[in-house]
Amino acid sequence: MGIYSWFPWGVASDWRDERIAELEAELAARDERIAKLESMVAELTKQLGQNSRNSHLPPSSVTPDERRQRRNKAKKDKQRRKRGAQAGHRGTHRELLPEGKVNKFVDLFPQECENCWKPLPRVPDPSAKRYQQTEVPPIEPFTTEWRRHEVTCPCCKYRTRASYVDSEIPVSPFGPRLMAIVALLTGVYHLGRRRAVDLLADVVGVHISLGALSTVEARVSKAVQPAVDEAWKQVGDAEVKHTDGTTWYQAGATMALWTLATTVATVFKVVADSTKSTLQPLFGALQGILVSGGP
Repeated sequence: MGIYSWFPWGVASDWRDERIAELEAELAARDERIAKLESMVAELTKQLGQNSRNSHLPPSSVTPDERRQRRNKAKKDKQRRKRGAQAGHRGTHRELLPEGKVNKFVDLFPQECENCWKPLPRVPDPSAKRYQQTEVPPIEPFTTEWRRHEVTCPCCKYRTRASYVDSEIPVSPFGPRLMAIVALLTGVYHLGRRRAVDLLADVVGVHISLGALSTVEARVSKAVQPAVDEAWKQVGDAEVKHTDGTTWYQAGATMALWTLATTVATVFKVVADSTKSTLQPLFGALQGILVSGGP
C-alpha cells in the first residue's frame, strides 16, 4: 500500500495526516481533562486551607488539634524571628494632628544667621518643621455639694429646712460620666472589680468601694435596658440572622455564650448550657431564617 491514496476526482490523501489529526484531538482532550483536574485540586486545596480566620466558618469548627498546631506554629515562628522590626518591614509614623486640634503652639526662631552671624528677624515660616507631643492633663475629680439650709422665721421663730427635691439632688453620689467609666471598665474591657477600684483611685483619683461599684453597675444596666430591648427586637424582626455559640466561664462555672447577628444589630446571651431545652426560649420566638454554623 502506498503512502498516498488516489481518489476518482484526483485528490491525494496522506494517511499520516489523518493519524496526526487523531493524535491532536486526543492531546486536546487530555489537556482539557488535566485542566479540570487542576481546577478540582485547587478548589480542594482551598477548602482544606479554610478555617475560622479566613472564611465564614465559625470558631467552633476548629478542632482542639488544629488549635494546638496553630499555637505550636506561632511559638516556633516567634522563636525564629528576631526582636524588633523584621527585614523589609515598612516603618509607620504617627500622623500630626491638624492645627485646629492643637491646644498650644511653641514657635522657635533662629537667633542669628549661620553664614554671616547677623541677628535674624522673627519671621514665621509656612513650611516650618513640626513636632507634637500629646499629654493627658492632670485628672482631678469634680465634686458638687448640695446643701439644704434651715432658716428661722423672724416672726414666729419657726425653723424651716429646704425641701428634698429628687429633681435637684441626685440619688447617686457618682455622676453619669463616672458611672459610664465604671461600666466601661468592667463591662466592655472585662476588668475585675478590684482592679477597676484600683484604677479609679490611681488614675482618676476617685475612691469607691466594691459594693458601691456593684451598685453603679446595676444602675447602668437598668439605664441601658431599653436600648438592649430595642436591639433584641431588631434582631427578632430581621429576615435573616446568624448565630453561634462558644464556651463561657462565669464565676468558676462553665456556661455558654450565644450570639445573634444581623445587618443592623448584634446581641449576646449567656446561658447555662447549649442544650435544646436551654436554647428553645432564645430562638423559639424568633421569626425569619436562622443561619447556624452547626455542631
